Amino acid sequence: MAHNLGDQFMYSEHKRKPVIRTQWCLPLIKELSNKLQRKLNYIGLPGIDALDIKSWIESLDNVIAFQCSEYKAGRVKKTIDVRILDDYFNDMERKSKLKSGIVYEGFVEDIVMGRPSDRGEIFDQVDFMNLYNLDFCNSLTTPRNIHDERGKLISYHKLEVINELLNYQNIAFEKNKSCAKFIMFLTINANSFNADTSLIKEKEYSDYFKKIKKINHKEVVAVRNLKAYCHYNLSKIFKENGFLADFFPPIFYFGSSYPNQHRGGRAEFHRMMTFTILGTKIKNQDELISQNVAEFLSEAFLFANDQKLKCFKDKFIDENEFSSVPDVLLKRTSTYKKYWS
Repeated sequence: MAHNLGDQFMYSEHKRKPVIRTQWCLPLIKELSNKLQRKLNYIGLPGIDALDIKSWIESLDNVIAFQCSEYKAGRVKKTIDVRILDDYFNDMERKSKLKSGIVYEGFVEDIVMGRPSDRGEIFDQVDFMNLYNLDFCNSLTTPRNIHDERGKLISYHKLEVINELLNYQNIAFEKNKSCAKFIMFLTINANSFNADTSLIKEKEYSDYFKKIKKINHKEVVAVRNLKAYCHYNLSKIFKENGFLADFFPPIFYFGSSYPNQHRGGRAEFHRMMTFTILGTKIKNQDELISQNVAEFLSEAFLFANDQKLKCFKDKFIDENEFSSVPDVLLKRTSTYKKYWS
């Protein structure tokens, strides 16, 4: 669910999202649950209708959700009754579908970074999380800007939030070292990506940026810049927190439509990307070997339409094709072969 002020984007359901939930996420979730021989602990942004939770509930145990009560996009203001999500979790607990479900009301950036929720609660994570659903939907580089009690401007960035979530994950791991595996789904908007990729100096990435810069189609370049930028920064964050990160090919799809004010209000689609990352806690830091960067960058994207997922071969760039079956992609990873099998 998108929830940053000023992003001019409020999420609405569309046909591509159920395809990703059921044909991509669900098989991976079931596989992890089977490997652990138990249900999973979930943390994320399911939205007020909890559509992700409802799709995956047979594999879930404890749930931590973040939900804003108010969204603003330009002049549009939308109020959400967060008690709907409370009531749903309470009902699922009574029916023994969930062990527990808690809702933190407010912006995930504020709450995870230490500010109280709109209900005055301070974020706490006791259990090791096996499933992250960070459905940000807006830009990865767009900060959450607020003024503190003294009027000082504070900016929270999503990469900082992910880093802090993995810090909480480390604390939980120390309490229960029997579990060390998780999946992270990260969904972001590719429309407004504006990071300076020239700051990334590692050769595999810089060579890739130079290669795609020659393509004379800005949309083709933009999603690949975002792909490389995310892989670089998230791999770094995972490693600094002692987790091995293994990325699947990202999923590209067209999200909900919006009036593009820069083009006379013409209806256009948000261009969305979902990253899937296997996370594994590694005790021996010497084993924290990064995923083969060149191999990851050379692969094509998955593409979700209204019916199915497929490997998408773009005519403007030569990229390696692969099976779009999630179980096949999972079992080819070095993480699965070495730590999950």
